[in-house]
Amino acid sequence: MNLTGATNATVSDAQGLGTITNDDTQPTISINDVTVTEGNSGTSTATFTVSLTNASSQTITVNYLTGGNTADAGIDFETANGTATITPGQLSTTINVTINGDTTFEPNERFVVGLVSPTNATTSDDLGEAIINNDDSQPTISINNAGVTEGMRA
Repeated sequence: MNLTGATNATVSDAQGLGTITNDDTQPTISINDVTVTEGNSGTSTATFTVSLTNASSQTITVNYLTGGNTADAGIDFETANGTATITPGQLSTTINVTINGDTTFEPNERFVVGLVSPTNATTSDDLGEAIINNDDSQPTISINNAGVTEGMRA
């Protein structure tokens, strides 16, 4: 705003500068852990949520990639990598990882999604863990009865 038309005074500085100081902290990013049942065939999805502690006026991005733990990439789950984007004013986005079903009895298996190289934010929890719950029955073993007729000695 400019001052003009002063009455009974002289304007020595006709323009003022106002500054709005941002008192909001830079958001931090975290990723949750998930549990999914594998299924006997086809695929299912493990959906991870990438969340901010507070909204931002800037676009926030973070790169992600999957890694096996006890689960095997390409067999138990499909590898995934890319960039997760949270637009201004939003608080979260999701990352989907494909889980492959099977009929093999096995222990529950694990894999992770790691977050790296965030822009306009920092990370507070950069590793999400997925547990793939086995839904296959433990095999049973049985033996049948056998009978043999005794032979004679000569």
